[in-house]
Amino acid sequence: MRAPKNPFLLSGYHSPAYFCNRDKALAWLIEQFDNERNAVIYANRRMGKTALIRHFFYHLENQKQAKTIFVDLLGTTSMAEANKKLATAIIGQLGNTANGLGKTLMGLLSAVGATISMDPVSGAPQVSVGLVQPAALPRSMEAIGNYLKAYTKPVVIAIDEFQQIVNYSDANAEAMFRSWTQEFPMIRFVFSGSHRHMMQTMFSDQHRPFYSSAQLMALHPLEASEYRKFIQAFFKKDKMQITDDVIEAMFAWARMQTYYVQLICNKLFARAQNPNADVLYEVQQEMLQQEAPLFGTYQQLLTDFQWKTLKAIAMAASVENPTSQEFIIKYQLGATSSVSTALNTLVKKEFVVKQDDGYCLHDTLLMRWLQQL
Repeated sequence: MRAPKNPFLLSGYHSPAYFCNRDKALAWLIEQFDNERNAVIYANRRMGKTALIRHFFYHLENQKQAKTIFVDLLGTTSMAEANKKLATAIIGQLGNTANGLGKTLMGLLSAVGATISMDPVSGAPQVSVGLVQPAALPRSMEAIGNYLKAYTKPVVIAIDEFQQIVNYSDANAEAMFRSWTQEFPMIRFVFSGSHRHMMQTMFSDQHRPFYSSAQLMALHPLEASEYRKFIQAFFKKDKMQITDDVIEAMFAWARMQTYYVQLICNKLFARAQNPNADVLYEVQQEMLQQEAPLFGTYQQLLTDFQWKTLKAIAMAASVENPTSQEFIIKYQLGATSSVSTALNTLVKKEFVVKQDDGYCLHDTLLMRWLQQL
């Protein structure tokens, strides 16, 4: 496999050499797999959940312990769309069509509403999965499970942004998914999500279908000392130096949100020089300017008061109680009831998240942009 030109990857997974230490989280995932438990990982977006799962899958596949499948439910709105994503991922990962279509695979393709065409160059079959009708969903899901359980090696399915099913148009989506996982107990699942409260509720509320069906782990920011070593090692390898002070300033500005730390490092590394505070500032401003058009559209999605409340929370960086008189007076927000209503909307739309130490913006870059307005 070709080594990346820039070691600070922004998407995908290459190999352990380009993945910063998450040894404890990896060991936890391996323990769940070894003991045939389903797992739940939750953290804010851009914290590295997907990279961790890919890292875990790399180890399972490299040691030939399991077959792995990754499915992202972001953007899906119904069980039919989730079924399509799942079937497409399974066929793409396990359904080798280069040597034709076997009877088992043909049965699966029929059940999931797939169409088959021939590649005009290679002559190999090409598969396209469509949406099945609601009445056909149980048969389609059952066919997927039967196809997977036929494998002699364990199959592990990671379902990212799993909290999406709560908003599906299907009234019983959670129950349908839970019944399916129970019907095929030898298939292992890793459920991942970026809505912390919802993921906790789905698996910890005794009135929900997935109650007590998996082990939960919150993914925290990388250990600063380990991340610093990781960053400095790549700069040193390319005969550059990045000081502790620059790294600490970068960590603070990005709030240890993994993606943004990686993005800053990627841009600093590309400049092929020893970055100082001025260069770091230039990169940060470049990032804000690139996202400004997108962030500007967010204002159209909110009322004036919701926008004002969002900006106030951004200015505070983190606030324990946005409805406190101290906060309201400081940012001139008016009635407590209005702030409470706006806050609920901002949380529902995932502009704001509730952390252990208070409320803050989900997106660090949006927070920094608002702080400069």
